[in-house]
Amino acid sequence: MIAGDLSGADIKNFMATVKLPFDHQEGAMKYHDVHSDRYAITLKALSKINLPNEAKVLELAASPYGMSAYLCTLFGEDLTLATYSETKTERNIGICVDETSFILREYGFNVEQDIWPFDANSFDLVIACEIVEHLAMDPMALFAGANRVLKPGGHFFVSTPNAASIQNFLKLGRLMPAGLAQQFRRPLSIARLYERHSREYSPFTIGEMCSAAGFEIDLMETDSAFPVFDLGFSQDDIDQIIRIVGVPELRRDTVNVVGRKIGPVVQRYPNTHELYSAEDE
Repeated sequence: MIAGDLSGADIKNFMATVKLPFDHQEGAMKYHDVHSDRYAITLKALSKINLPNEAKVLELAASPYGMSAYLCTLFGEDLTLATYSETKTERNIGICVDETSFILREYGFNVEQDIWPFDANSFDLVIACEIVEHLAMDPMALFAGANRVLKPGGHFFVSTPNAASIQNFLKLGRLMPAGLAQQFRRPLSIARLYERHSREYSPFTIGEMCSAAGFEIDLMETDSAFPVFDLGFSQDDIDQIIRIVGVPELRRDTVNVVGRKIGPVVQRYPNTHELYSAEDE
């Protein structure tokens, strides 16, 4: 059972017991320290999914393996990892948690361009944390790929920065660019393209993508992984903005959506929410 009551401090304490499959741990551990609150809210959302015993789980974009370390203590060898690679790869990686070693199978491929290297109807849960915002060409490939490899009734979990967060409203109010990590990378390559956020999504847009891909929405929520920077607005100003734009429960910085597979992909290239151009049909 996935614990839903962990705090960011709990995650930091847990990560202190972990050895990751890197020659140098420091860079990855700094990343995990910054994102510990997000890991905690991800686990809180995942805990709301009713999984069968011995569930088969696929974690996409697993590296640098912070979530993987916690998940492998729950699912063991039933956890499969995937990471970005320009050519298809397959290997075993080792993660050590409190002196217990876990050997996990990891597959490298491009979720937008490749056929995922798994049989249809293989998994009970597919986890896609902070990946969809990086996809630059065909984000629905992520949702369609998840549908293919999930068993009927299986669950697809997506977390992503919230384009409709109150933080982004405040940024726009100061004529600043909304969103995160949108800097262009040099030198240009596909791998470096995927480092930046190509597009961020609102909760409703992620919901539309799930529905188009044959999922029924079981959970749509937002949570706060980071503090709101007021950018010079008073708290009264911020409260008034929230009252004006409405739906305060969906204005936090991180979107969590769970879709349950109810059928095949309905619309591979939806043009709602300005996702795909109808002119390309």
